[in-house]
This record gives sequence, structure tokens and C-alpha cells, in this order.
Amino acid sequence: MIGTLAASGQAQEVVIEIGDTIYFDEYKGDNYTYIDYYKKTRFETDKPLSDTATGWNFYNTFFNTGDFDVHRMSSTMKGKYGILKHIMAVQLEGGGTQMVFIAEVDKGKSAAYIVEPAFLTGEIVWSPAPR
Repeated sequence: MIGTLAASGQAQEVVIEIGDTIYFDEYKGDNYTYIDYYKKTRFETDKPLSDTATGWNFYNTFFNTGDFDVHRMSSTMKGKYGILKHIMAVQLEGGGTQMVFIAEVDKGKSAAYIVEPAFLTGEIVWSPAPR
């Protein structure tokens, strides 16, 4: 995914890809604003599969099986990280689209659902995988 992110009034074009690392940065409140945390509470026999092209295998096997405890990610996750496994554009109710990034936090057990503004507000720090 090639995108333009703006921070401190400066626009910068970046290439964000599956396999990149997302670090959860310091946040002043109790919970992050733009990150939800999905933790599996019931597992089925399927294990999340990885695919480097689109991430749909991971997305479908992780989110379409088992049960979850879902809440805004706690700021106690500061300093932890996740590996990007899926990237998608979602339609907004008022029109337009927004990028969503899914990062696996604890292999097969938890994932972070990150919406695009998390990059702009400093909730996460992005680190590209070696290319």
C-alpha cells in the first residue's frame, strides 16, 4: 500500500506493506483512540494462515473463527509491537474511504485493528520490513 501520511503539517509518501512492524507508542490516556485490541477467547481448529500478497488468509482465519474479547487497546501496551498481516480500505458512512491495518500482536491469539489516524496522532510508530 502506498499512502501519503501527514504529520506536523508535512506530507510524506510511504510504502506500508504486510510484514512491516507497528510499535505502540506512548499515549497519555487510559486507552488508545484509534486502535482496537482483539483477543481470542475461544479457539477453533483453524490457525491463522499467513499470505504475503493480500493478507486475506490471515484476516479470514483469525476473525471468522472462534470468539473474541474486543476493546480499545490499553495504553499499557506502550512499547509492544505487532506485525502487519492485512491492509484494507473501508467505506465510510459519509463517503470516502479509510485505511485499516491489522497487526498480529500475540501469534494466533491477539491482533490490533488500527485505523489510519493512529499514524497521524503518534499512537503508533511504523518500521518497514527490510526490502
